Amino acid sequence: MTETSTTPARLDDPDRLIRASNTANAIAFGLLFAVSVAFLFVSYCMARGLISGFGLDSGIISTAVIATAFASIFLWWLVPFADSGEIISLHLPADRRANRGQCPYCGYPHESRAVCNECGAATAPLPPWVLSARPVRRMTAILLAAMAVGCTAGEWWCRVDETRFEAESATIPNRPYSRARAFPSSFAKMTVDKAGMFTSEAWPEDGRDRSWKHANPALRERGLGWRERGQAENAAPAPE
Repeated sequence: MTETSTTPARLDDPDRLIRASNTANAIAFGLLFAVSVAFLFVSYCMARGLISGFGLDSGIISTAVIATAFASIFLWWLVPFADSGEIISLHLPADRRANRGQCPYCGYPHESRAVCNECGAATAPLPPWVLSARPVRRMTAILLAAMAVGCTAGEWWCRVDETRFEAESATIPNRPYSRARAFPSSFAKMTVDKAGMFTSEAWPEDGRDRSWKHANPALRERGLGWRERGQAENAAPAPE
């Protein structure tokens, strides 16, 4: 049995607190990193689909990265999970031991003593977990690493899809030719015209034609042409 201390140990003393195991922290950080990378990868691909551009372009890539950085705001609610290793391996077991009248650190029965006879730590229950700067710092590091991986993987995915489209269009004799981008930006379409110019546009079927106005003045007041142009042209009587 170790020598009994005459003064209670400080609960905020890092040498006295039982830290979460490396395995628990590794699992928590790994899960947060995987979720963040997946979310940011999808965000980057969708940003690339929303931007009307094709191929490697520093302006397009920079805009997509900035949009992805803004999208990372939706991951900050995961900040408490950065401390889940401590919560699971430290606070929850300590609370169970304290409820059974045991030392919150080693589990030895303290019989209402202020100091544990076994490990010399204070037998008072651990203070509850509170949100502090530590999980924020951890989440910041995780998000920075996830941003680098997610944006790099997203750009690679988009370039592979564009390269595949270029190869497909080379075998098409009748142009223009278009198809949807790969998931998750399948709402956008890539197009190559007769001159071999490659473009990409999100929701091209809903695109506005600013130069067209409806022949009906009442409908013209509704604004710029949208789907009304196609509907009006389809409804126009055939020439005799």
